[in-house]
Amino acid sequence: MAVPYLACMALVAHLYALPPRVLPSIQAVEGGSPGMVRADTNGTADLGVMQINTSWLPALQAYTHLSQDIVRDRLTNVPCFNIAAAGAIMRTYLNETGGDLLRAVGDYHSHTAVLNRDYQNQVLRAATLMFENAEPSS
Repeated sequence: MAVPYLACMALVAHLYALPPRVLPSIQAVEGGSPGMVRADTNGTADLGVMQINTSWLPALQAYTHLSQDIVRDRLTNVPCFNIAAAGAIMRTYLNETGGDLLRAVGDYHSHTAVLNRDYQNQVLRAATLMFENAEPSS
């Protein structure tokens, strides 16, 4: 399995107590890359490797104590910073859902029920494709 930034994803998953396969699976669906900025129809944008929405800038600014301009630049251009933010977002959603991983994964994309379920299915399909021949973790 060739997943860019896998070491960073594994570290972030460990730090935020996330299943190790969740971040690579989300990234496979998001399809982001360093420097990528994708405008959304609601006036926000998705940034970088994990396509972090700009609506997270205030929370990430407060968390990092960096200016929003610096946070935005790092989300866009520094893959491991972006992945760390995705880990923090997933931990937030896991806490909000009482540990319901699939709902938290769906929330990463949307809190709208139909969009949430569709995204869950996309991430599950990506995980299956990426990890179907992987040996189980011990």
